[in-house]
Amino acid sequence: MICFVYRSPYEGVLGKHVRWLPDATVLDWFRRAWKEVAADPDTWLRHELGVDVYGLDSIFRAATEHGLPAPTSTEHLRELLEQHLYVEGEVVVDDLGVRACTDDDEVPLAYFFLDRRLLAAYPDRLAYAVQEDWPLPDEADGPGGAEPVTTVVMSLLGDVDWETQAEVVRFPGVRLPDFARHLRTTEVTEGWLDELVLLRAAIGPDDDLEEALRTVNRWAAWDDQYLDVAGLDGDQPEAYRITRAVLADVAGLDELPGPLGTRRPGLGRIAVAEHLAQAVFHVHDNYGYQQLFVFDDVWAGNHRHLAASLRRWFGGQWDLLDGSLHPVGHDSTNRRWVGPRPH
Repeated sequence: MICFVYRSPYEGVLGKHVRWLPDATVLDWFRRAWKEVAADPDTWLRHELGVDVYGLDSIFRAATEHGLPAPTSTEHLRELLEQHLYVEGEVVVDDLGVRACTDDDEVPLAYFFLDRRLLAAYPDRLAYAVQEDWPLPDEADGPGGAEPVTTVVMSLLGDVDWETQAEVVRFPGVRLPDFARHLRTTEVTEGWLDELVLLRAAIGPDDDLEEALRTVNRWAAWDDQYLDVAGLDGDQPEAYRITRAVLADVAGLDELPGPLGTRRPGLGRIAVAEHLAQAVFHVHDNYGYQQLFVFDDVWAGNHRHLAASLRRWFGGQWDLLDGSLHPVGHDSTNRRWVGPRPH
């Protein structure tokens, strides 16, 4: 079997769609598709993959219109895709997969055909990509790493591309049970992400992280497509008072203002365990959800491939296998504070 992954904010709470296919290799899938897709590429691909994939039908329409022969090798498939597949970005073809980057003039998109041998060889890069369900497993037994650390990975809102649509932030010296208190008592400095400024402001004196995430889920103050966090980066008790006032203004409402129009917080999901907190916030009926995961070294030690692949997925790069592939278990995408996104 091979695995198809479509990374798209239009697709569910995780912003992706996963489908397992029966073919032995990626090349075999394209050869089969060449035979079966000709009459109606859109319908066949939708049935086969379970989703409308932007631009993928172009290669099969070109095959019909120009009488292109089915690919006979990886090199032949690469030539065909480079010449006839419509993508706004790039397409990468090798013996174990096809990876494509594009956009629909609204959001960045990517799709991956992955040989099972890739999944076995590089789970530190691909484990989250093929994760189909929310929430992630939260079991975490063990001592953790040599040094405590909590990692936040999240998708970002606003005018985004592959470099700015997600972020990874690490908090050395703290584990998740103490994360809310740590965030509440930490001074905001230049470079904090707006999302973390809001989360800090939403934490009450009882340091209830789950309640703070509920506040973020119901946030109704926006500056165009960005969070409005005016006044939230100073004294934390005052910032918390402001967040309570914003929530009071929209109490009882099922639909709230959002970055792209109406958002429905009732569709959001939040789950907080001892060493993993995870949330998805409804952004828009068309544009899906914002994802947030917060985990510490104890959870990462129990789910090292999933943790590493989360950092990779949200690390600001579309191609999960780009660059020199390191041995299984290594991940080089850990990042700390970065500069704020431009408004």
